[in-house]
Amino acid sequence: MTWEFKENSLDAIRLLAATQVAVLHTCEFMFVERTGGVFFELLRLFPGVPIFFFVSGYLISKSYESTPNIAEYAKNRGLRLYPALIICVAINLVMVWSTGYFDNLSISGLDIGILFFAKSTFIQFYNPDFMRAFGDGVLNGSLWTICVEVQFYIVAPLVYKFFGKNKAIGNLALCVLILIFLVANRCLYFWQPEYSQEFLWKLYRVSFAPWFYMFLAGVIFQRNFAFLAGLVSKIPALLMLAGYLFIALFLTRYAGFETENAISPILFVFVILLVFRLSYVMPHKVNSLMKGNDISYGIYIWHMPIVNQMLYMNYRDSYWHVFVACTLSIFVAFLSWRLIEKPALKLKSFTLNMRVKNVDF
Repeated sequence: MTWEFKENSLDAIRLLAATQVAVLHTCEFMFVERTGGVFFELLRLFPGVPIFFFVSGYLISKSYESTPNIAEYAKNRGLRLYPALIICVAINLVMVWSTGYFDNLSISGLDIGILFFAKSTFIQFYNPDFMRAFGDGVLNGSLWTICVEVQFYIVAPLVYKFFGKNKAIGNLALCVLILIFLVANRCLYFWQPEYSQEFLWKLYRVSFAPWFYMFLAGVIFQRNFAFLAGLVSKIPALLMLAGYLFIALFLTRYAGFETENAISPILFVFVILLVFRLSYVMPHKVNSLMKGNDISYGIYIWHMPIVNQMLYMNYRDSYWHVFVACTLSIFVAFLSWRLIEKPALKLKSFTLNMRVKNVDF
């Protein structure tokens, strides 16, 4: 089997990752007592955010190598993130206002303006006290990863300065950086019990440092695509999936390994190997089913505004309400893709040697 880098189904992988995050958040906030069964145990074995960070490193590194001009690189990254994000935040604030929530609060237009600026730029972790009584207490808690992604975009070109022209030296540099930032990730959770309420710990959590090893793992997979594809393609995809489920269930149940955002680095290795393998399973058929629609980003940024709106209106504790919230998230994500994201992406700059067909994020 011969794989080509650009012939993949990573858009579908990201859709599944975004759906994992949305379903877990929706159920955890709207139906708290029903998230401890086998289904949710299995769902947590495929952590959406770490998968996003890995895929981001995989695609963004290829995009930067193909378009190393910093101005074009920055423009492309901005067009992918900000048009949909800005409109999402603006509509989210209108949604909150429409409930009358702001009427009895001692806040000004400036307060709301600052909140809008923070959430729609790169300070997504900002959350004022006046939002604590709405929904889950945060305007849109999922957006914290956006500021992490922006930091990835800024740091990635700097990292390439260390690679040099020799591939072996580049791989060595990547491995050293992965080890350094892996330690940074483990420090986050080592310090969590004692410092999780401290401002500096919270700020550290939304910095790129604890998550950068996941992004760099994507970079090293991309830069060594041919070698890794030659190894992994020999393993049947279903066998690899079954093997991962067996290993992951054993490690989480009997060895105390963490999943989701706090995923154990050992388990993360198995996750990304599986993602890499599944990304090249019948990509033509998978992509034909998606018909060019990439709604993963929309699902990710829109599901919590919908969940919070329903929570404030006391629509909760019912499978029906969970179904409605998930369905609305998919519908709004589709509108976001068709009306905002897809038109914005047509403004991106591409060089003649650009081979990445995915919408990188």
